[in-house]
Amino acid sequence: MKLSLRLKLVLAVILAAVLGFLAVSVIGSRLSVRRETKRMLDRLYQAANYLSASYRVNTGSVNQGEIEAMAYSLKADIWIMDTEGMVLTHSGNGAVPEESIPFRPAAGDGSYYMTGTFYDIYQENVLSVYAPLVTNIATRGYVILHYPVSLIEQGADQALGIAYIIYAVMLGLLIIAAVAVDFMIIHRVKKLKEAATEYANGNLSFPLKMAGKDELQDTSLALQDLARQLSSSSEDQHRFLANISHDFRSPLTSIRGYMMAIQDGTIPPEMQGKYIDVVITEADRLTKLANSLIDMTQVENGIILEKTTFDINDMIRDILPTFEGPVTEKHLVFNVTFEEEHALVFADKDRISQVIYNLTDNAIKFSNNNSSIDISTTLRGDRVFISVRDHGIGIEKEELNKIWERFYKSDASRGKDKKGSGLGLSIVREIIQAHKENIDVISTPDVGTEFIFTLPAAY
Repeated sequence: MKLSLRLKLVLAVILAAVLGFLAVSVIGSRLSVRRETKRMLDRLYQAANYLSASYRVNTGSVNQGEIEAMAYSLKADIWIMDTEGMVLTHSGNGAVPEESIPFRPAAGDGSYYMTGTFYDIYQENVLSVYAPLVTNIATRGYVILHYPVSLIEQGADQALGIAYIIYAVMLGLLIIAAVAVDFMIIHRVKKLKEAATEYANGNLSFPLKMAGKDELQDTSLALQDLARQLSSSSEDQHRFLANISHDFRSPLTSIRGYMMAIQDGTIPPEMQGKYIDVVITEADRLTKLANSLIDMTQVENGIILEKTTFDINDMIRDILPTFEGPVTEKHLVFNVTFEEEHALVFADKDRISQVIYNLTDNAIKFSNNNSSIDISTTLRGDRVFISVRDHGIGIEKEELNKIWERFYKSDASRGKDKKGSGLGLSIVREIIQAHKENIDVISTPDVGTEFIFTLPAAY
């Protein structure tokens, strides 16, 4: 059976109350009787020793008035008995044997007291405390004080009553503490549970406000952050589907349209070569998009690097000619500056080639016609700095941190990046971070954008 936290708290309070009551009534009762008995033993023993000392000082006699006064003060019977067990004098408060009794101190429960009816003289149990009466080093008799056990129990009951009052106060405080725990913890935990249930059901906008600077507030903040991440992930998925649907539909529509036109003769044979080239271009576009999706999947599963030493300058020289078509179309010029003829780096050659290709392709997309793209490598200490800079539309300041997000396209770029998937820069950063290196961006709207990343030099 599933028990709620609140029910568990109630059961815990009830259990604590029952155990507390049993502890007070059983253990407390015994301790109270024991304590009251010890207290009376001490008082009676002090009184017995006092009378014994008085007997010794007065050379064999005790003042009757002193005996009666002490008996009244202690609420006890006091006997003066000789060694033969005959009561010589007493306080006159209770029963007194008319004949001698076989009193032997060694027969008691202790060295100076015994408990019981004292040789059946009393109708109820009494605590009997005694001390020897000594003169000239000889024992002449005994002083015996009898105290009713019932009075001890009454005293213990009074002490136990105080214990019950304290127990009631503590129980009240425990209930108050339980209510406080319910409000400060269980109530808030229920809010966390409610929020978690809403988030699990897809309501990621469910409000969760948690007061107090403690672990529960930290948990609520973590839960809200998780909800935001899930919401962001959901938005990414929707954006991904929208982008992919658009990016696949557009070239597929072109390919289908041109091929149907060729099939039904709408495009004459002499013009078919031109449109077949368009179909091939659109197919290449689909290939690039598929490769981007494969790269994204590899990034999500963790990039495994195969590092080797290679010349980054030679790599750049090999990659730039592949952009001859779009560069010629936009009348762009590559300005390549190498500080050294050769710049050896230790990295994953294929992945870095992908980085340079994506950055260069990105620069071409957003460059203004009849402008230049500046590419350079510089050696600084044990790092090679690679820069790719365009002279194009630039990026607004508030969008700089967003360009690394998957599928993100700035408003200003949408017109020029109709064929982009929004994955290029995200993949670039993942590759550079996998190398434990840095990549930065500097951009000014309507002036241009520069990407700079580092690689370890291999010298």
